[in-house]
Amino acid sequence: MHTVFSDGEVWPTTRVQEAWREDLDVISISDHDDYHPHEKDVTANLDRPFAIASPVAQGLGLLLVPGVEITKGDIHFNALFVKEFNAFRGKDLLTALAEAKRQGAFSFWNHPGWKGTAEWWPPIATAYADKLFQGIELVNGNSYYAEAHPWIGQHKLTIISNSDIHRPSLSAEERSLTLLFVRDKSLGGVREALDSGRTVAWQQKRLIGSEALLTSLFRAYVQVPAEIHPPAGARTAALLLRNISALPFDLKVVETPKWMTVTSAQAAPQSTALLTVRLTKEAPTTRQRVTLRVELSNALAGSATPLVVPVEFDYVP
Repeated sequence: MHTVFSDGEVWPTTRVQEAWREDLDVISISDHDDYHPHEKDVTANLDRPFAIASPVAQGLGLLLVPGVEITKGDIHFNALFVKEFNAFRGKDLLTALAEAKRQGAFSFWNHPGWKGTAEWWPPIATAYADKLFQGIELVNGNSYYAEAHPWIGQHKLTIISNSDIHRPSLSAEERSLTLLFVRDKSLGGVREALDSGRTVAWQQKRLIGSEALLTSLFRAYVQVPAEIHPPAGARTAALLLRNISALPFDLKVVETPKWMTVTSAQAAPQSTALLTVRLTKEAPTTRQRVTLRVELSNALAGSATPLVVPVEFDYVP
Protein backbone atom coordinates (compact mmCIF):
# COMPACT_ATOMS: atom_id res chain seq x y z
CA MET A 1 0.00 0.00 0.00
CA HIS A 2 1.14 3.53 -0.74
CA THR A 3 1.12 7.00 0.80
CA VAL A 4 1.91 10.54 -0.30
CA PHE A 5 5.58 9.68 0.20
CA SER A 6 5.43 8.04 -3.24
CA ASP A 7 2.33 7.96 -5.47
CA GLY A 8 -0.39 7.39 -2.87
CA GLU A 9 -2.99 9.95 -1.83
CA VAL A 10 -3.07 9.57 1.97
CA TRP A 11 -0.86 10.11 5.01
CA PRO A 12 0.82 7.00 6.54
CA THR A 13 -1.33 7.10 9.68
CA THR A 14 -4.43 6.91 7.48
CA ARG A 15 -3.28 3.57 6.08
CA VAL A 16 -2.99 2.22 9.62
CA GLN A 17 -6.40 3.56 10.66
CA GLU A 18 -8.04 2.12 7.52
CA ALA A 19 -6.53 -1.30 8.20
CA TRP A 20 -7.60 -1.21 11.85
CA ARG A 21 -11.14 -0.21 10.82
CA GLU A 22 -11.25 -3.14 8.39
CA ASP A 23 -10.06 -5.53 11.11
CA LEU A 24 -6.74 -6.46 9.50
CA ASP A 25 -3.92 -7.89 11.61
CA VAL A 26 -0.81 -6.88 9.68
CA ILE A 27 0.04 -4.46 6.87
CA SER A 28 3.09 -3.07 5.12
CA ILE A 29 3.44 0.43 3.74
CA SER A 30 5.75 -0.07 0.76
CA ASP A 31 6.26 3.23 -1.01
CA HIS A 32 8.24 3.32 -4.25
CA ASP A 33 11.97 3.78 -3.98
CA ASP A 34 12.42 5.81 -7.16
CA TYR A 35 9.00 7.26 -7.95
CA HIS A 36 7.98 10.36 -6.00
CA PRO A 37 5.43 12.52 -7.85
CA HIS A 38 4.74 14.55 -4.67
CA GLU A 39 8.40 15.33 -4.05
CA LYS A 40 7.89 19.10 -4.38
CA ASP A 41 5.58 19.00 -1.38
CA VAL A 42 6.63 15.89 0.58
CA THR A 43 10.11 14.61 1.31
CA ALA A 44 11.29 11.56 -0.61
CA ASN A 45 12.94 10.19 2.56
CA LEU A 46 11.47 6.67 2.79
CA ASP A 47 12.32 6.38 6.47
CA ARG A 48 9.41 8.71 7.19
CA PRO A 49 6.30 6.64 6.28
CA PHE A 50 7.26 3.84 8.67
CA ALA A 51 8.40 6.25 11.38
CA ILE A 52 5.11 8.17 11.18
CA ALA A 53 2.85 5.11 11.00
CA SER A 54 4.61 2.89 13.54
CA PRO A 55 3.45 4.57 16.80
CA VAL A 56 -0.17 4.58 15.63
CA ALA A 57 0.06 0.92 14.62
CA GLN A 58 1.48 0.01 18.01
CA GLY A 59 -1.28 1.90 19.76
CA LEU A 60 -3.95 0.05 17.79
CA GLY A 61 -2.34 -3.38 18.14
CA LEU A 62 -1.65 -3.65 14.40
CA LEU A 63 1.53 -5.29 13.10
CA LEU A 64 3.40 -3.00 10.69
CA VAL A 65 6.05 -4.60 8.47
CA PRO A 66 8.76 -2.22 7.20
CA GLY A 67 8.70 -2.35 3.41
CA VAL A 68 9.75 -0.69 0.15
CA GLU A 69 8.60 -1.20 -3.44
CA ILE A 70 11.65 -1.60 -5.63
CA THR A 71 10.54 0.12 -8.83
CA LYS A 72 12.77 -0.33 -11.88
CA GLY A 73 10.95 0.35 -15.15
CA ASP A 74 8.04 -2.06 -15.59
CA ILE A 75 9.45 -4.63 -13.17
CA HIS A 76 8.56 -4.05 -9.54
CA PHE A 77 9.36 -5.99 -6.37
CA ASN A 78 8.35 -5.52 -2.76
CA ALA A 79 10.99 -5.96 -0.09
CA LEU A 80 9.61 -6.63 3.40
CA PHE A 81 11.44 -6.44 6.73
CA VAL A 82 13.93 -3.94 5.34
CA LYS A 83 16.25 -2.07 7.68
CA GLU A 84 17.52 0.78 5.47
CA PHE A 85 14.63 2.21 3.46
CA ASN A 86 16.65 4.55 1.27
CA ALA A 87 19.36 2.06 0.29
CA PHE A 88 17.55 1.05 -2.92
CA ARG A 89 17.30 4.44 -4.55
CA GLY A 90 19.13 4.94 -7.85
CA LYS A 91 20.18 1.29 -8.12
CA ASP A 92 19.37 -1.08 -10.98
CA LEU A 93 17.00 -3.98 -10.38
CA LEU A 94 19.46 -6.74 -9.55
CA THR A 95 21.62 -4.47 -7.39
CA ALA A 96 18.56 -3.30 -5.46
CA LEU A 97 17.37 -6.88 -4.94
CA ALA A 98 20.86 -7.87 -3.79
CA GLU A 99 20.68 -5.01 -1.29
CA ALA A 100 17.34 -6.34 -0.05
CA LYS A 101 18.92 -9.77 0.39
CA ARG A 102 21.85 -8.19 2.29
CA GLN A 103 19.33 -6.59 4.64
CA GLY A 104 17.62 -9.97 5.22
CA ALA A 105 14.41 -8.90 3.49
CA PHE A 106 11.66 -11.11 2.13
CA SER A 107 11.23 -10.03 -1.49
CA PHE A 108 8.50 -10.86 -3.98
CA TRP A 109 7.77 -10.02 -7.61
CA ASN A 110 4.85 -7.61 -7.92
CA HIS A 111 1.95 -7.74 -10.44
CA PRO A 112 3.80 -9.83 -13.05
CA GLY A 113 1.11 -9.31 -15.71
CA TRP A 114 0.23 -5.66 -15.22
CA LYS A 115 1.64 -4.66 -18.63
CA GLY A 116 0.35 -7.69 -20.51
CA THR A 117 0.76 -11.45 -20.31
CA ALA A 118 3.18 -12.42 -17.56
CA GLU A 119 6.43 -13.99 -18.73
CA TRP A 120 9.47 -15.33 -16.93
CA TRP A 121 11.66 -12.59 -18.35
CA PRO A 122 15.49 -12.84 -18.29
CA PRO A 123 15.91 -10.36 -15.37
CA ILE A 124 13.41 -12.46 -13.36
CA ALA A 125 15.26 -15.66 -14.23
CA THR A 126 18.55 -14.10 -13.15
CA ALA A 127 17.07 -12.77 -9.90
CA TYR A 128 15.58 -16.19 -9.13
CA ALA A 129 18.83 -18.01 -9.93
CA ASP A 130 20.62 -15.66 -7.54
CA LYS A 131 18.01 -16.35 -4.83
CA LEU A 132 16.99 -12.69 -4.72
CA PHE A 133 13.25 -13.24 -4.24
CA GLN A 134 11.01 -15.75 -2.51
CA GLY A 135 7.43 -14.94 -3.55
CA ILE A 136 5.15 -13.66 -6.26
CA GLU A 137 2.13 -11.36 -6.14
CA LEU A 138 -0.43 -13.64 -7.77
CA VAL A 139 -3.25 -11.20 -6.96
CA ASN A 140 -3.11 -7.42 -7.17
CA GLY A 141 -6.39 -5.64 -6.46
CA ASN A 142 -8.94 -7.03 -8.90
CA SER A 143 -6.30 -8.74 -11.06
CA TYR A 144 -5.39 -12.42 -10.84
CA TYR A 145 -2.39 -13.47 -12.94
CA ALA A 146 -3.42 -17.00 -13.90
CA GLU A 147 -0.50 -17.46 -16.27
CA ALA A 148 1.88 -16.94 -13.32
CA HIS A 149 0.16 -19.52 -11.09
CA PRO A 150 2.19 -22.52 -12.34
CA TRP A 151 5.41 -20.76 -11.26
CA ILE A 152 4.35 -21.10 -7.63
CA GLY A 153 4.89 -24.85 -7.70
CA GLN A 154 7.68 -24.89 -10.26
CA HIS A 155 9.85 -22.44 -8.34
CA LYS A 156 8.56 -22.98 -4.79
CA LEU A 157 7.40 -19.39 -4.39
CA THR A 158 5.14 -17.97 -1.69
CA ILE A 159 1.73 -16.74 -2.88
CA ILE A 160 1.06 -13.06 -2.15
CA SER A 161 -2.20 -11.11 -2.61
CA ASN A 162 -2.30 -7.34 -2.16
CA SER A 163 -4.67 -4.43 -2.44
CA ASP A 164 -1.86 -2.16 -3.78
CA ILE A 165 -4.08 0.65 -2.58
CA HIS A 166 -3.17 4.23 -3.55
CA ARG A 167 -6.38 6.16 -2.92
CA PRO A 168 -8.31 6.32 0.36
CA SER A 169 -10.02 3.06 1.29
CA LEU A 170 -13.65 4.15 0.93
CA SER A 171 -15.24 1.28 -1.01
CA ALA A 172 -17.48 -1.23 0.70
CA GLU A 173 -15.86 -3.92 -1.46
CA GLU A 174 -13.49 -6.21 0.43
CA ARG A 175 -9.85 -5.59 -0.42
CA SER A 176 -7.60 -8.33 -1.78
CA LEU A 177 -5.28 -9.62 0.90
CA THR A 178 -3.02 -12.47 1.99
CA LEU A 179 -4.15 -14.97 4.60
CA LEU A 180 -1.12 -15.88 6.72
CA PHE A 181 -1.04 -19.08 8.77
CA VAL A 182 1.21 -17.98 11.61
CA ARG A 183 2.36 -19.86 14.69
CA ASP A 184 2.07 -16.69 16.75
CA LYS A 185 0.78 -13.16 16.13
CA SER A 186 4.07 -11.30 15.89
CA LEU A 187 6.37 -9.93 13.22
CA GLY A 188 8.50 -13.03 13.72
CA GLY A 189 5.45 -15.20 13.17
CA VAL A 190 4.60 -13.30 10.00
CA ARG A 191 8.12 -13.73 8.64
CA GLU A 192 8.23 -17.44 9.44
CA ALA A 193 4.89 -18.02 7.66
CA LEU A 194 6.11 -16.13 4.57
CA ASP A 195 9.39 -18.04 4.51
CA SER A 196 7.51 -21.33 4.86
CA GLY A 197 4.96 -20.50 2.14
CA ARG A 198 1.95 -20.79 4.46
CA THR A 199 -0.20 -18.25 2.64
CA VAL A 200 -3.48 -18.19 0.72
CA ALA A 201 -4.68 -15.35 -1.50
CA TRP A 202 -8.13 -13.83 -0.85
CA GLN A 203 -9.80 -11.94 -3.69
CA GLN A 204 -13.47 -11.18 -4.26
CA LYS A 205 -14.67 -14.08 -2.08
CA ARG A 206 -12.24 -16.44 -3.79
CA LEU A 207 -9.37 -18.40 -2.23
CA ILE A 208 -6.20 -19.15 -4.18
CA GLY A 209 -3.52 -21.38 -2.70
CA SER A 210 -1.88 -24.77 -2.55
CA GLU A 211 -3.99 -27.92 -2.55
CA ALA A 212 -2.63 -28.85 0.88
CA LEU A 213 -3.45 -25.53 2.56
CA LEU A 214 -6.88 -25.17 0.95
CA THR A 215 -7.78 -28.72 1.90
CA SER A 216 -6.67 -28.08 5.48
CA LEU A 217 -8.78 -24.93 5.55
CA PHE A 218 -11.86 -26.81 4.42
CA ARG A 219 -11.36 -29.64 6.89
CA ALA A 220 -10.76 -27.24 9.77
CA TYR A 221 -13.72 -24.97 9.03
CA VAL A 222 -16.46 -27.14 7.51
CA GLN A 223 -17.99 -29.69 9.86
CA VAL A 224 -19.40 -32.85 8.25
CA PRO A 225 -21.91 -35.02 10.14
CA ALA A 226 -20.81 -38.52 11.06
CA GLU A 227 -23.92 -40.01 9.46
CA ILE A 228 -27.18 -39.18 7.69
CA HIS A 229 -30.58 -40.83 8.26
CA PRO A 230 -33.36 -40.67 5.67
CA PRO A 231 -36.84 -40.82 7.22
CA ALA A 232 -38.44 -44.24 7.10
CA GLY A 233 -39.58 -45.03 3.57
CA ALA A 234 -38.25 -41.75 2.20
CA ARG A 235 -36.02 -41.31 -0.82
CA THR A 236 -34.43 -38.09 0.42
CA ALA A 237 -32.21 -37.04 3.30
CA ALA A 238 -30.51 -33.87 4.49
CA LEU A 239 -26.73 -33.45 4.52
CA LEU A 240 -25.95 -30.46 6.76
CA LEU A 241 -22.47 -28.94 6.47
CA ARG A 242 -21.60 -26.36 9.14
CA ASN A 243 -19.14 -23.61 8.17
CA ILE A 244 -17.60 -22.18 11.35
CA SER A 245 -15.30 -19.73 9.56
CA ALA A 246 -15.57 -16.20 8.17
CA LEU A 247 -14.90 -17.55 4.66
CA PRO A 248 -17.50 -18.75 2.13
CA PHE A 249 -17.19 -22.10 0.39
CA ASP A 250 -19.07 -22.73 -2.86
CA LEU A 251 -19.79 -26.47 -2.91
CA LYS A 252 -20.45 -28.42 -6.10
CA VAL A 253 -20.86 -32.18 -5.71
CA VAL A 254 -19.12 -33.79 -8.70
CA GLU A 255 -19.07 -37.47 -7.74
CA THR A 256 -21.44 -39.66 -5.72
CA PRO A 257 -22.31 -43.36 -5.45
CA LYS A 258 -24.52 -44.50 -8.36
CA TRP A 259 -27.51 -44.86 -6.04
CA MET A 260 -27.32 -41.29 -4.74
CA THR A 261 -27.42 -37.71 -6.03
CA VAL A 262 -26.58 -34.65 -3.95
CA THR A 263 -27.39 -31.02 -4.66
CA SER A 264 -24.81 -28.24 -4.60
CA ALA A 265 -24.89 -25.31 -2.19
CA GLN A 266 -22.93 -22.41 -0.74
CA ALA A 267 -21.60 -22.76 2.79
CA ALA A 268 -21.81 -19.08 3.75
CA PRO A 269 -19.69 -17.80 6.65
CA GLN A 270 -20.89 -18.85 10.10
CA SER A 271 -23.83 -20.81 8.71
CA THR A 272 -25.10 -24.27 7.80
CA ALA A 273 -25.48 -25.39 4.20
CA LEU A 274 -28.26 -27.79 3.31
CA LEU A 275 -27.44 -30.33 0.60
CA THR A 276 -30.37 -32.50 -0.40
CA VAL A 277 -29.54 -36.20 -0.82
CA ARG A 278 -31.79 -38.16 -3.20
CA LEU A 279 -31.76 -41.94 -3.21
CA THR A 280 -32.62 -44.35 -6.01
CA LYS A 281 -34.46 -47.60 -5.45
CA GLU A 282 -31.04 -49.33 -5.58
CA ALA A 283 -29.98 -47.63 -2.35
CA PRO A 284 -28.55 -50.16 0.14
CA THR A 285 -30.60 -51.31 3.09
CA THR A 286 -27.63 -51.50 5.46
CA ARG A 287 -25.15 -48.95 6.78
CA GLN A 288 -22.72 -47.80 4.11
CA ARG A 289 -19.64 -45.57 4.15
CA VAL A 290 -20.13 -42.83 1.56
CA THR A 291 -17.44 -40.68 -0.05
CA LEU A 292 -18.49 -37.67 -2.10
CA ARG A 293 -16.12 -35.66 -4.23
CA VAL A 294 -16.93 -32.00 -3.78
CA GLU A 295 -15.54 -29.16 -5.88
CA LEU A 296 -14.88 -25.92 -4.02
CA SER A 297 -15.71 -23.64 -6.92
CA ASN A 298 -14.27 -20.53 -5.23
CA ALA A 299 -10.99 -22.19 -4.16
CA LEU A 300 -8.31 -22.40 -6.85
CA ALA A 301 -5.48 -24.86 -6.28
CA GLY A 302 -4.04 -24.15 -9.72
CA SER A 303 -4.64 -21.87 -12.66
CA ALA A 304 -8.41 -22.12 -13.27
CA THR A 305 -8.42 -25.40 -11.32
CA PRO A 306 -10.95 -25.53 -8.48
CA LEU A 307 -10.02 -27.72 -5.53
CA VAL A 308 -11.85 -31.05 -5.16
CA VAL A 309 -12.06 -32.56 -1.69
CA PRO A 310 -13.53 -35.79 -0.33
CA VAL A 311 -16.50 -35.52 2.03
CA GLU A 312 -17.19 -38.70 3.99
CA PHE A 313 -20.07 -39.85 6.18
CA ASP A 314 -22.10 -42.95 6.97
CA TYR A 315 -25.45 -43.58 5.27
CA VAL A 316 -27.77 -45.22 7.77
CA PRO A 317 -31.12 -46.39 6.30
